[in-house]
Amino acid sequence: MGITPNQIQTAEAQQHQAAHDPNPQVRAIAGPGTGKTHAIQERVRWLISGGVAPQNLFVVSFTRASSRDLRERIMPYCLQNGQVDASAVSVSTLHSLALRALRAAGLLAYPSDPVVMDQWELEYVHDPEFSRASGVRPGTQRPLYTPSRAKRIREDFEAFCGTGQWRPPGYILPSPPVTRSERRNYQNFHSPRAQLYSYVLPGEIVRQCVENISAGALDTQELLGIEHLIVDEYQDLNPTDIAFVDHLTASGVVVFVAGDDDQSIYSFRYASPGGLQSFVNRYPNSGDHQLTDCFRCTPEVLSVGEGLMLAHSTPARIPKQTSSLYLNSQPPEPGIVHRWTFQSGIAEARAIAESCSSLIASGTHAREIMILLSNTRAVLNLMVQAMEEADISYESPRGEAYLDTRSGRFAFSIIRVVCDLADYLAHRVLMGARPHVGPGTCNAIAELAITRNLNYQSLFHQPLPEGVFAGRQLSALRDARRTCSTISAWMPDDELSLRSQDIHQLILNTFGQGEADHWDDEIAHLPPDMTLSEVRDYLWTDNDEQRALLLQAVYERLELEMPEAGFLPPQVRIMTMHGAKGLSARVVFIPCLEEELLPGSRRQPYPGLVLEAARLLFVSITRARSACILSHARTRVVYGAFSRHHPSRFLRNLGGQFRTRTSGLSATENAAIIQSCANL
Repeated sequence: MGITPNQIQTAEAQQHQAAHDPNPQVRAIAGPGTGKTHAIQERVRWLISGGVAPQNLFVVSFTRASSRDLRERIMPYCLQNGQVDASAVSVSTLHSLALRALRAAGLLAYPSDPVVMDQWELEYVHDPEFSRASGVRPGTQRPLYTPSRAKRIREDFEAFCGTGQWRPPGYILPSPPVTRSERRNYQNFHSPRAQLYSYVLPGEIVRQCVENISAGALDTQELLGIEHLIVDEYQDLNPTDIAFVDHLTASGVVVFVAGDDDQSIYSFRYASPGGLQSFVNRYPNSGDHQLTDCFRCTPEVLSVGEGLMLAHSTPARIPKQTSSLYLNSQPPEPGIVHRWTFQSGIAEARAIAESCSSLIASGTHAREIMILLSNTRAVLNLMVQAMEEADISYESPRGEAYLDTRSGRFAFSIIRVVCDLADYLAHRVLMGARPHVGPGTCNAIAELAITRNLNYQSLFHQPLPEGVFAGRQLSALRDARRTCSTISAWMPDDELSLRSQDIHQLILNTFGQGEADHWDDEIAHLPPDMTLSEVRDYLWTDNDEQRALLLQAVYERLELEMPEAGFLPPQVRIMTMHGAKGLSARVVFIPCLEEELLPGSRRQPYPGLVLEAARLLFVSITRARSACILSHARTRVVYGAFSRHHPSRFLRNLGGQFRTRTSGLSATENAAIIQSCANL
């Protein structure tokens, strides 16, 4: 039976108590698996049922993926619980909300709605162009800034966007530190280039919004009609994000925030648990709730995670009373935690692969097994090698995704241009992803467009001005213009079956047969009636879980029979600790618990980052529903060099003794995990 109806009813009563709080500010502390999403859904339903107009209700979450997931959960929940229509509720990221406010105020100083650059675009478009635009070193032909230095200067600006300070707390200075001259040079590059390509950096739009509000040029509440704001994952907000929410609160918006300070793991984006911890002090009349019933983790797993947090936290940490519902389920299920020590990293990887093999052979679905790594650069290759030797299908965090290839970006940009002709950045990638078109050529075109006062998007669709571009610049533009002409009559609602062969041919003509076949493989499993806009959203997703949700929506729209095996490939998930946040599995392996890797040399000099490493381990442990296997090795070969490793400082707070092992799960241990999973 597992968790009983009475347990569910009691837990839901607690969630509803938080969701129904009428105070002008409400904080809901929600540990792992305690029903935070359910509380948010119920909050939306309750507000609309109480007379709040759906269009005046806004919900924001940390990422595009999490906001999409919330949107897809909120709408059916409200319909199924009182026939409440929540379709007009705005569910988005904070960035999208800020963008909407600036647009409504006429303060968007871009030729079109700017696109947030993703990691690939930052690495292959932004940083190389800044390097090329920086000038050359005296007496050489080399750029003044290498791409790696350009990246450090850009990150320095992003730190300011996220905090409003130069060199803010938590900012690790590069060597050498970024100078004022470098900042000026960056501003001279970034300001006109962002206008030209209509892009922004992560966090930049929220910073612009806060600056305009502070200057009295923007009233977001009045412009958008916001009456209620729900903020998911509040602990992941950086100081600029919090300032934006605080401005809305000061203007009379009723704010409900939900999160868990123990799961604050994004200091590299300048998020801090302090914002959530201090919320009730900043708003003394706020309602304060804690969800304590954990649906996800078994008692043993939860106990290990909580013991770690008790030993590694700041005085401001919010005390938790979380308990596992499996403690009193039918039958009660305590869960399983193993603690292993290996002589070498090779032995550890092989034991994990052997354990995965035995679990799968005993009936565990491969996707219900997760391996979480703190340092993929140091240990991923070894883990992948062990999985391949054991003939286990796996999903790797560093497997080359289709959008990591130039041909993949080329195909993706074609679809983006079709779906939004005003996507300036897609035009830049469409040209620059082609073979033999480098950042130097693209930068030269950009600088000419800026100095000659040309609209960048028009270069691809209108007659080119005479005498401006020549040589490689003209050749690159002409090739891209031919592609744009070919797709000019295509529409976002065109079905994939109508355009897939055309895209195949464009890739074939540009990259050759191998890359065209790669495109065919990427779309082979997609429904032929899927629209190009749906294909764009599918390619834009971050992981398989998001793709599965999108495909499910497409199948429902097309009224297709759902595949028996589902939409997720039967693969063991090897993930980064950060990448696993929000996910879960029945069995989780957490190897490499060594001081050299977690907290690791980068974090060791900074006490705050060491505490964050503990929170990262807590998040990883609480991904496990039934069983968690923790391990470390005494020796490793890292970056080709043999070294002795030492147990992580966190081991002594993980609830038991680590014992030497030479192999994976025994038959008895494997059977116990299988039985534990069956009891969930």
